[in-house]
Amino acid sequence: MAPMRLASLIIALLLPAAAHAKAWQGVEPGRTTADEVGTRFGEPTSRVKRGNRQVLAYKGDQALPGTKEAQFHCRADGVVEEITVFLAAPLDGESIEGTYGKPTTRTFTDTFQKVWQYPGKGVTVFFDREGQVQAITFAAGVAPKGTDKAPAEPKGHPAPEAVPPAADPGAPAR
Repeated sequence: MAPMRLASLIIALLLPAAAHAKAWQGVEPGRTTADEVGTRFGEPTSRVKRGNRQVLAYKGDQALPGTKEAQFHCRADGVVEEITVFLAAPLDGESIEGTYGKPTTRTFTDTFQKVWQYPGKGVTVFFDREGQVQAITFAAGVAPKGTDKAPAEPKGHPAPEAVPPAADPGAPAR
């Protein structure tokens, strides 16, 4: 498949159908519950407590289409607060700009990886060291919280961790 067609397919699968980027695959942070996520996608690969949050992860054979992993971070009341999606195929910044436009904020993580933020849309895009999109997070659209602080890296893949290794025996060795 041609690279542009592949990128278009990935964007169509991963990004919300509506222009307002708060929801992903029908799950809207701040409204959808963990039970609704389970009904929509089936039992997750893992359910892990992180502080007062529960993270539902779909990975491996249960990875959702177009993803290596999808994580649904739920508040104590069971409502999805944030979604983190790790892409199955490389995606570049040009494809992201084609979907969301120029980012409101361009910054870096503590490990100097590029991050683009679209706070009004609730979207944050994390790039890997090679300049490809590593992960996209979807959360309720809000004004940026102090642009002097680097955003937290997405929890889960190569550099970041979704769950402590002891709590996720199926996780690849780092």
